[in-house]
Amino acid sequence: MKRLFMLLFVVNLSSVLAAQTGKDGKQGGGSVSDSLSLDEVVVEGARTYSRDNTLHILPTQAQKDASATGYGLLSRLALPYVTVDEVTKSITVPPNMGQLQIRINDIVADKHDLVALNPKAVRRVDFLQNPGARYGTDVSFVVNIVTDKAGRGYAVGVDVMQTLTAMRTNGDVFAKVNRGKNEFGVNYSFGYADMKKQKYEETADYLMPDNTVHAISRTDDAWRNKNLSHDLQLQYVLSDSSRYTLQAAFGGTLSRIPRNTRTRTEACGSVIEALPISSTDETKTASADLYFNYNLTKRQSLTAYATASYTSSDYSYAYGGSSPYSYTSLSRARALYGEAVYENRMNLFTLSAGAAFANGLTDVDYRGGAEAANSILTQGVYLFAQIKGQLACLSYTVGTGVSYRHYRQGSQRNDYWLWRPQLKLSWSPWRPFRLGYDITMTQKPPRLEYLGDAIVRNNPLEFTAGNPALRPNKVIEQSFTASLQLPSLYTQVMTVYRKSPDCSMMRIDRMVTCDGATYFLFTRTNQPAVNLFYVNNYTRYDLLRGKLSLNFMGGLYRCFNFGDDYQHHSSAFNWSAGADAYLGRLSLSAHVDNGWNFLEGETKNCQATVYYITASYRLGNFSLSLYWQYCFKNNVRTNTAELLNRYVHKTQTFYSGDIGNMISVGLSWRLSNGRKKDAVRRNVVRPTGDTGIIRN
Repeated sequence: MKRLFMLLFVVNLSSVLAAQTGKDGKQGGGSVSDSLSLDEVVVEGARTYSRDNTLHILPTQAQKDASATGYGLLSRLALPYVTVDEVTKSITVPPNMGQLQIRINDIVADKHDLVALNPKAVRRVDFLQNPGARYGTDVSFVVNIVTDKAGRGYAVGVDVMQTLTAMRTNGDVFAKVNRGKNEFGVNYSFGYADMKKQKYEETADYLMPDNTVHAISRTDDAWRNKNLSHDLQLQYVLSDSSRYTLQAAFGGTLSRIPRNTRTRTEACGSVIEALPISSTDETKTASADLYFNYNLTKRQSLTAYATASYTSSDYSYAYGGSSPYSYTSLSRARALYGEAVYENRMNLFTLSAGAAFANGLTDVDYRGGAEAANSILTQGVYLFAQIKGQLACLSYTVGTGVSYRHYRQGSQRNDYWLWRPQLKLSWSPWRPFRLGYDITMTQKPPRLEYLGDAIVRNNPLEFTAGNPALRPNKVIEQSFTASLQLPSLYTQVMTVYRKSPDCSMMRIDRMVTCDGATYFLFTRTNQPAVNLFYVNNYTRYDLLRGKLSLNFMGGLYRCFNFGDDYQHHSSAFNWSAGADAYLGRLSLSAHVDNGWNFLEGETKNCQATVYYITASYRLGNFSLSLYWQYCFKNNVRTNTAELLNRYVHKTQTFYSGDIGNMISVGLSWRLSNGRKKDAVRRNVVRPTGDTGIIRN
């Protein structure tokens, strides 16, 4: 009898493990459950695991229940290098670490998708660093949220956030209806902020031609910034889940800064002057997206998408005093992007191949103190192919691509070709342990505002100029990763070395006019290199399974900057830590990090330490959230920058009393009928917001 009981136990345990393995026979597939109960025996799988050079995270039911939107769920997963702000609805990575791309079911998503996302339908979240040729020309991180498919029915919802200690509010309203193969959706979002407690302090030393130092201090007080935004998106989807998906999306956005005013006190020796500074900004965008996916066979698929956008931006800037200055600028930008990808899931490996093109024309006219008319044409083509497979305990991805970029502005034009190979290897001789190696080459083009030939005045001693001769540069990155994954613990150590030769860096020249006046010209040129080396650890530990989770990330970062006439090196330790507790309908979270400290070119940045706590309570279709940031601190130093140039040495510090001791309340409501599962689909490219205008 005892042997029979043991045999039945082994058979049941095998069936549980088979269920965890999923349809493809690999642990952590789409049907993984956090825990499966067999009478009195509970078998739990790892919530975090690596496979195919991808970090897979399986959200717990408690995390899903505690999250009202996709932003809430991602913030509780504590992804490496990723910062999620539920109040402002933003997801960012450190400023010098590359671009982040958010996808839902492998299709690029935007803010509307994350707000409308039903966290309960999320199966897993995939995190990729240096994702490869398949994901675009300049993408360093990809977060892909995998959800279940939607069924017949409807879903409507509202998500509103109001700050109680400052004038800031934002909200989203969405509705989706499914009927057979058709889905209709509408999303509307709005935002308003009126910040009145900002401050800026600067000390600047200018080395004059006679080797004397001209010292000036600048302080901006009574700084008020008012901004508002509206965004409307319409969607239509025609889908046969086994054959094809066709999606069309149309949208428009309006972003306005009707007031940005401050009073600057400028002191030079015994001379003190107060001067007003003001600016306004308005940007309007219209866009249309088209996405199509067709399954040629059970193993082959073809995906194509295209997006077109038109952006209009009006900006004005003025300051007074004894040397008044003002200018206005008008930008009109047209952009067209398209991509086609073929995928074949063969027995030995998966083959992906495709092509992408981009075409943009931006006209910027400057009037007033800056007279210029720029017409910037950019064109690009990208071809890629990669294979992805596994040999025993070795996973591999081998890819190659070639990118071409054409630029024309007046008489200035250039063409840039780059071969882009990539190799990713992952070796797991023992299932919980993995070693990975990755080498990739990417392309980084300059921003449009750097490419014009306009010159604007920042103050009587400083001018900023564009440089039409700027070229794109390549980025070569190698990384080595070691990770350990257990049911309640995931930890990884990553060592990375990144080289950016011939890259775009700030250059400051001391100029003397024919009448003997001296000024300093800030521009950008291609200079020898900006390199980065770092060793980083990311650890997540479930102290109480399903109840209390802890996370930590920390590393040593070494920056190497080689300019035409300087060398600057710097080291920094960057870290963050957090905790999440789930107590039935109530969830609590805490986060702290030291900001992000780095040196790029000749500018050393030190961001402020960030800390906040959140509490969320769910009751039926409603979710109430409370956010408390910078607790017990009224005035927050948000950033300190130091300019190390041989001609100009500066320290710049920004403060904000609006975000100090800030308390915000969020309310979410979602109602659905016959829509137990959810899937959000959107197109791949949204307007970048780069209008080519030089803004002070």
